[in-house]
This record gives sequence, C-alpha cells and structure tokens, in this order.
Amino acid sequence: AGEISFIGGLPHPGFNGKGNVITINFKAKKEGEALFSFDESKVLADDGKGTNILVFIKGAKYFIYQPEKIGLEATTTLPRIFSPTHPNENEWYSNNTPRFQWSLIKDIKGVSFVFDKNPDTIADTVSEGLLNFKNYDLIPDGIWYFHLRLEDESGWGETFHYRIQVDTNPPYPFEIIIDNAGDSTNPKPNLYFETKDDTSGIDIYKIKIGEEKFIDLMLAQINPFPTSLLRPGNYKIIVRAIDKAKNIVQTKTSLDIDPIETPEINIWPEKYVAGEETFYIEGATLPEVEIMISLKKEDKEIKEWKTFSNSQGQWFFSTKELIQPGTYYLSVMAQDKRGAVSQVTEPKTIAISLSGIALGPILIASKTLVLIFVLILTLGILIFGFFIFRTWQTKKNLKKETREVKEIVQTSFEELRKEIEKRIEFLDSQPGFTEKEREVCEDLKKALKNSEESISKEIRDVEKELE
Repeated sequence: AGEISFIGGLPHPGFNGKGNVITINFKAKKEGEALFSFDESKVLADDGKGTNILVFIKGAKYFIYQPEKIGLEATTTLPRIFSPTHPNENEWYSNNTPRFQWSLIKDIKGVSFVFDKNPDTIADTVSEGLLNFKNYDLIPDGIWYFHLRLEDESGWGETFHYRIQVDTNPPYPFEIIIDNAGDSTNPKPNLYFETKDDTSGIDIYKIKIGEEKFIDLMLAQINPFPTSLLRPGNYKIIVRAIDKAKNIVQTKTSLDIDPIETPEINIWPEKYVAGEETFYIEGATLPEVEIMISLKKEDKEIKEWKTFSNSQGQWFFSTKELIQPGTYYLSVMAQDKRGAVSQVTEPKTIAISLSGIALGPILIASKTLVLIFVLILTLGILIFGFFIFRTWQTKKNLKKETREVKEIVQTSFEELRKEIEKRIEFLDSQPGFTEKEREVCEDLKKALKNSEESISKEIRDVEKELE
C-alpha cells in the first residue's frame, strides 16, 4: 500500500476545457488485485472564492498477472488473448456476442479453451484444433472468463485467462418528482429521481430542461437536483439514466412555472417634454419586489430603469434624463427576492418631445442652452470691454507720446534754425563771402523750413486720428 499526494494550479484565468491533470506510472511487484481510491480530492474554480467544483471521482481496480509460459523454458514467444468486441477487461459492454483471438506461435500443435464464469478454471488437455479465434453468441449478462491453453512439443502450458463484462439490460424505469414547496411560482424547484441497475450499476444521469442542452449529472448531484432560475412557462424535462455498459433508460415529465402578480402602472405621462419636465410614473404591485421599467421605440429598448416597491406594494420612479423625440412604449415587470418574475404589462404610449436641440446623439435642453448663451454673451462683453480699455489706454499713451514728439521736433528745429542763422551772420561778416555762397545758405534755410512744416503736418494728422 502507498499514498501519492499532488497539488497544482495555474495563474488567473486558470484553465477551461477538458485535459489531463497528472499521469502516474506504476510497476507491479507481484500478482494480485490492485485497488486505487481517491481521498480528499478537490478541484477549485478560479472564481475568487476557490469554490470546489469536483462532484464525483471514481476509483479503479486492476488484476495483475505474471506472463505465463507455454511448455518448457525454451518457449520464447508468449501468446496473448485479445477481444476486438471487449478490448478492456475492466469495462462493461452491452455486446453479448464476444469474440476472442490469439496468435499461434511456432510449434503449437494443440489448442484448448473454456468459457465460463469462474476466474480460475483450468482448460483441459483435449485440443479443439489449431484455432486462433472463438466466437460466442447471445451470452447471458454478467462477468465471464475465457480460458486458453496451448500445447507445443514440450507439452501443455499454463492456462491464460481473459475477463469480459456484459450488461445488455438498461436500468429500471423511474419517475421524476417535482418539489416546488407548494408554490407554483417557485422559479427554482427541486427535482428528485433515481433508479438502479442490477448488473453494471448506474454510471451517470443526463438531464435536459426546456430548450437547454443535456447536461451530465454525477450521482452526488441528484436528490435533490435544483433547477436553474426559470422564467414563467411550460418546460419539458427529460432525464436519462445510463449504466456502465452505456444502456439507457429515459423518462419525461412536464414542469409549469406560474408568474407572480403582474404590476400595475397607475400614473404615467402621455406626453413628456424632455429637458423641461420630470418623467414620473407610479403604480402598485406586490410588497418589496423589484420593478424593472422598459422604454422601447420600434421594438428596440432605449432605456431600462429599476426601482423597488415599498411594504404596501406601491412603487414610484422619476428622472430628468434627456430622451430623443418620438413615440415610445412603456412597460414594467416585477421580480421578487427568489428571482420569480411576473408577466410584462401592456405597453403605455408616450409622446416625447425635446425642449432644446439634438446634436446627433447629444441632447441639450433649453435651460442649458440659455445658460450657455448667457455665458457666451458675458464672455463676449468682457472681451469687448477689455479690447476697448486696451484701445483707450493705447490712444492715451499715443497722445502723450505725440505731444512729446511735437515738442521735441519744434525745439530741435528752432535750435537748428538759430544755429544756421548764427552761422550765416558769421559768414556774412567775413570778407570774401560771395553771392553764390549766400544763395546756398538761403536754400538751406528754406529746406529746413519745409522739413519742419512737413513733420508738423504729420504730427497734426496723428493727433486728429487719436481724437
């Protein structure tokens, strides 16, 4: 006896699918029966909680034999029994017409075989002929053994044994019991079903509810088997019990889930101006249930809201959401704490208009538009005022600068004129001062006067522009 411990894992998101976790190779020490069992096994889901999702694990049993020899030690090639109809000695099969095959090695001159339910039968020494196969038809259910013995020049060898397991009968018929705790609105009733198989035993159950696919159920998952959350309606339930030889028995039943009380819509807006009014609805239903509100347009759900009823069964909902203009249909549905739901109410028609503008998917209410325009206008006034102020400040500075330039120009020209006249008077008092030189001095005085008048005119023009 021995024990193997193994633990492993993968980082998030783990593994999803079908695969091999570990492979263990064993070497036999002697003949006998080997039993394999599993203790404290877990397979944990990568769901943040480490939920153990392992519901069933199966052990195994193996029979270990030493290779048998034929005749004397000189025999080197040992025959093997093989069954193409029952290839695994540890599996159950529904085929009751087995076939056994073996090889006739060199120097074989006799073949003896027996087929019975005794695992230790020794075949006799009467040859059946040099056969290398044997078929049997319509054998009864159970565990059977084929015993083979060969003869060569050295005599009869040891008997070889091959086991097959046959089960042609399905499990017993059974019924499905539905337990809804006496409440036809229960959205998760429990199902009870069980059967047995006298020969190979039950291997697995398969169940199908409504339009879902068949799912596999291990024995640990039944009695009770809780259904998934079901909406109101009629469901056909099919359960198959499969034994270890793959024989199937199937049973059916029908399950009815009734809806809880349908809520009422007592107040709703037949016309709603989005962006200006409050969208308000109210009604009555069961106490303390969730109300799911749906607003559709042309069979397409546009808005979905949720609210809850109070202890008196009254419910209310309001919103100021902006909604595109058009004709809409309002309906509600109730859901209690168990997950049971009601039927959907008859739709109420609502004509929605928009107090504002729509820019593609963006809706802007009128009040929002007024606020935006006020902000823009205020910003514009501030910018314009700042520009006027800057212009006034600039003109003020320019006027000051112009006056200073004017004064400087007048002073400069006055000093320049005086200097020229002084130089002319000095030259005039000097002997040899010709008439030609006097004309040059006069031209210089005229040019100076013209320049002063031109600059003064430009300064006056600037002053006019700044007024």
